[in-house]
Amino acid sequence: MSKVPIGRGRGNSPESATSMPRRLDAAGTVQAVVNKALKISADKMGLRDIKLLIARLKAGDPVACSYCHYNIAKELGEVLGSLDDNIRAVYAYDFDDNLTDINCVDNVSSFPLIHMLIRADRNTKALNALTESIDRALVHHQRSLLGLEELQHVLDIQVVDDEDIRNRTGYAALLRSIYRPPIEVWRSSGEAR
Repeated sequence: MSKVPIGRGRGNSPESATSMPRRLDAAGTVQAVVNKALKISADKMGLRDIKLLIARLKAGDPVACSYCHYNIAKELGEVLGSLDDNIRAVYAYDFDDNLTDINCVDNVSSFPLIHMLIRADRNTKALNALTESIDRALVHHQRSLLGLEELQHVLDIQVVDDEDIRNRTGYAALLRSIYRPPIEVWRSSGEAR
Protein backbone atom coordinates (compact mmCIF):
# COMPACT_ATOMS: atom_id res chain seq x y z
CA MET A 1 0.00 0.00 0.00
CA SER A 2 1.26 3.48 -0.76
CA LYS A 3 2.13 5.81 2.06
CA VAL A 4 -0.71 7.87 3.47
CA PRO A 5 -0.22 11.65 3.55
CA ILE A 6 0.00 12.42 7.24
CA GLY A 7 2.28 15.39 7.65
CA ARG A 8 5.00 13.81 9.81
CA GLY A 9 7.83 11.36 9.45
CA ARG A 10 8.59 8.36 11.61
CA GLY A 11 11.07 9.80 14.05
CA ASN A 12 12.86 8.22 16.97
CA SER A 13 11.85 10.78 19.57
CA PRO A 14 9.38 9.73 22.28
CA GLU A 15 7.09 12.58 21.29
CA SER A 16 6.77 11.42 17.68
CA ALA A 17 5.82 7.95 18.87
CA THR A 18 2.86 9.22 20.83
CA SER A 19 1.76 12.42 19.10
CA MET A 20 -1.07 12.61 16.62
CA PRO A 21 -0.18 13.28 13.03
CA ARG A 22 -0.36 16.97 12.24
CA ARG A 23 -2.66 16.27 9.31
CA LEU A 24 -4.59 13.13 8.46
CA ASP A 25 -7.00 13.01 5.56
CA ALA A 26 -9.23 10.39 7.22
CA ALA A 27 -11.84 10.44 4.44
CA GLY A 28 -9.24 10.04 1.69
CA THR A 29 -7.38 7.38 3.64
CA VAL A 30 -10.57 5.41 4.29
CA GLN A 31 -11.63 5.68 0.65
CA ALA A 32 -8.25 4.29 -0.47
CA VAL A 33 -8.41 1.50 2.14
CA VAL A 34 -11.96 0.45 1.23
CA ASN A 35 -11.36 0.66 -2.52
CA LYS A 36 -8.29 -1.56 -2.26
CA ALA A 37 -10.07 -3.98 0.10
CA LEU A 38 -13.06 -4.23 -2.25
CA LYS A 39 -10.81 -4.88 -5.25
CA ILE A 40 -8.86 -7.60 -3.42
CA SER A 41 -12.07 -9.15 -2.10
CA ALA A 42 -13.72 -9.18 -5.54
CA ASP A 43 -10.60 -10.75 -7.07
CA LYS A 44 -10.43 -13.43 -4.35
CA MET A 45 -14.10 -14.24 -4.89
CA GLY A 46 -13.63 -14.45 -8.68
CA LEU A 47 -15.98 -11.54 -9.33
CA ARG A 48 -15.31 -9.51 -12.47
CA ASP A 49 -16.65 -6.26 -11.04
CA ILE A 50 -16.62 -4.56 -7.64
CA LYS A 51 -20.29 -3.66 -8.19
CA LEU A 52 -21.11 -7.38 -7.97
CA LEU A 53 -19.30 -7.56 -4.62
CA ILE A 54 -21.17 -4.51 -3.32
CA ALA A 55 -24.47 -6.09 -4.38
CA ARG A 56 -23.52 -9.22 -2.44
CA LEU A 57 -22.64 -7.12 0.61
CA LYS A 58 -26.01 -5.38 0.42
CA ALA A 59 -27.71 -8.79 0.16
CA GLY A 60 -25.83 -10.00 3.24
CA ASP A 61 -23.60 -12.62 1.60
CA PRO A 62 -21.51 -13.99 4.52
CA VAL A 63 -18.55 -14.81 2.26
CA ALA A 64 -18.49 -11.28 0.89
CA CYS A 65 -18.81 -9.88 4.45
CA SER A 66 -15.94 -12.04 5.65
CA TYR A 67 -13.60 -11.19 2.75
CA CYS A 68 -14.32 -7.47 3.09
CA HIS A 69 -13.87 -7.44 6.86
CA TYR A 70 -10.52 -9.20 6.59
CA ASN A 71 -9.22 -7.04 3.74
CA ILE A 72 -10.34 -3.78 5.34
CA ALA A 73 -8.64 -4.86 8.59
CA LYS A 74 -5.46 -5.78 6.67
CA GLU A 75 -5.30 -2.45 4.87
CA LEU A 76 -6.16 -0.52 8.05
CA GLY A 77 -3.46 -2.39 9.96
CA GLU A 78 -0.86 -1.12 7.53
CA VAL A 79 -2.21 2.43 7.69
CA LEU A 80 -2.37 2.46 11.50
CA GLY A 81 1.12 1.00 11.76
CA SER A 82 2.48 3.71 9.47
CA LEU A 83 0.78 6.47 11.47
CA ASP A 84 1.79 5.51 15.03
CA ASP A 85 5.26 4.22 15.98
CA ASN A 86 3.74 2.96 19.23
CA ILE A 87 1.95 0.12 17.36
CA ARG A 88 3.85 -3.17 17.21
CA ALA A 89 1.27 -5.44 15.56
CA VAL A 90 -2.35 -5.42 14.39
CA TYR A 91 -4.72 -8.38 14.38
CA ALA A 92 -8.21 -9.09 13.06
CA TYR A 93 -10.55 -11.38 14.91
CA ASP A 94 -14.13 -12.56 14.80
CA PHE A 95 -15.44 -12.13 18.32
CA ASP A 96 -19.20 -12.24 18.05
CA ASP A 97 -20.32 -11.61 14.48
CA ASN A 98 -21.12 -15.26 13.71
CA LEU A 99 -21.42 -14.46 10.03
CA THR A 100 -23.81 -17.18 8.91
CA ASP A 101 -26.18 -16.75 5.97
CA ILE A 102 -29.11 -15.87 8.21
CA ASN A 103 -27.16 -13.71 10.66
CA CYS A 104 -25.33 -11.71 7.98
CA VAL A 105 -28.61 -10.94 6.19
CA ASP A 106 -30.26 -10.02 9.51
CA ASN A 107 -27.33 -7.81 10.52
CA VAL A 108 -26.50 -6.17 7.19
CA SER A 109 -28.60 -3.17 8.21
CA SER A 110 -26.32 -2.67 11.19
CA PHE A 111 -23.18 -3.87 9.31
CA PRO A 112 -21.32 -6.28 11.60
CA LEU A 113 -18.32 -4.70 13.28
CA ILE A 114 -14.78 -5.23 12.08
CA HIS A 115 -12.96 -6.44 15.19
CA MET A 116 -9.30 -5.52 15.51
CA LEU A 117 -6.70 -5.89 18.22
CA ILE A 118 -3.71 -3.55 18.37
CA ARG A 119 -0.57 -4.59 20.24
CA ALA A 120 1.09 -1.34 21.27
CA ASP A 121 3.77 -0.19 23.67
CA ARG A 122 0.99 1.68 25.46
CA ASN A 123 -2.59 2.79 24.92
CA THR A 124 -2.43 6.53 24.27
CA LYS A 125 -5.01 9.26 23.78
CA ALA A 126 -3.45 9.92 20.38
CA LEU A 127 -3.97 6.31 19.30
CA ASN A 128 -7.58 6.39 20.51
CA ALA A 129 -8.20 9.67 18.67
CA LEU A 130 -6.67 8.21 15.51
CA THR A 131 -8.84 5.08 15.58
CA GLU A 132 -11.96 7.12 16.38
CA SER A 133 -11.25 9.43 13.44
CA ILE A 134 -10.84 6.49 11.09
CA ASP A 135 -14.02 4.84 12.45
CA ARG A 136 -16.02 8.04 11.83
CA ALA A 137 -14.69 8.24 8.27
CA LEU A 138 -15.50 4.55 7.72
CA VAL A 139 -19.05 5.05 9.02
CA HIS A 140 -19.57 7.93 6.60
CA HIS A 141 -18.11 5.91 3.70
CA GLN A 142 -20.12 2.74 4.45
CA ARG A 143 -23.35 4.72 4.87
CA SER A 144 -22.83 6.11 1.39
CA LEU A 145 -21.58 2.87 -0.21
CA LEU A 146 -24.13 0.47 1.30
CA GLY A 147 -27.00 2.85 2.08
CA LEU A 148 -26.83 2.14 5.83
CA GLU A 149 -28.06 5.41 7.32
CA GLU A 150 -28.42 3.98 10.86
CA LEU A 151 -24.79 2.78 10.96
CA GLN A 152 -22.99 4.14 14.06
CA HIS A 153 -19.67 2.24 14.13
CA VAL A 154 -17.68 0.05 11.76
CA LEU A 155 -14.65 -0.67 13.94
CA ASP A 156 -14.24 -2.37 17.29
CA ILE A 157 -10.57 -1.76 18.11
CA GLN A 158 -9.03 -2.99 21.36
CA VAL A 159 -5.50 -2.01 22.40
CA VAL A 160 -3.29 -4.29 24.48
CA ASP A 161 0.27 -3.99 25.77
CA ASP A 162 2.93 -6.46 26.95
CA GLU A 163 1.64 -6.47 30.52
CA ASP A 164 -1.86 -7.35 29.32
CA ILE A 165 -0.39 -10.18 27.24
CA ARG A 166 1.77 -11.52 30.10
CA ASN A 167 -1.23 -11.50 32.45
CA ARG A 168 -3.70 -12.61 29.76
CA THR A 169 -5.85 -9.66 30.73
CA GLY A 170 -9.01 -8.89 28.77
CA TYR A 171 -8.64 -9.00 25.01
CA ALA A 172 -4.95 -9.91 25.27
CA ALA A 173 -6.06 -13.45 26.15
CA LEU A 174 -7.22 -13.82 22.54
CA LEU A 175 -3.60 -13.76 21.36
CA ARG A 176 -3.00 -17.13 23.01
CA SER A 177 -6.41 -18.62 22.26
CA ILE A 178 -6.30 -22.22 21.04
CA TYR A 179 -9.83 -22.03 19.65
CA ARG A 180 -9.99 -18.91 17.48
CA PRO A 181 -6.81 -16.86 17.72
CA PRO A 182 -6.78 -13.51 15.93
CA ILE A 183 -5.09 -13.24 12.54
CA GLU A 184 -2.07 -10.97 12.34
CA VAL A 185 -2.66 -8.45 9.54
CA TRP A 186 0.33 -6.16 10.14
CA ARG A 187 3.58 -6.25 12.13
CA SER A 188 6.23 -3.59 12.65
CA SER A 189 9.37 -4.37 10.67
CA GLY A 190 11.40 -4.14 13.91
CA GLU A 191 9.11 -6.54 15.80
CA ALA A 192 10.21 -10.19 16.13
CA ARG A 193 7.61 -12.89 15.63
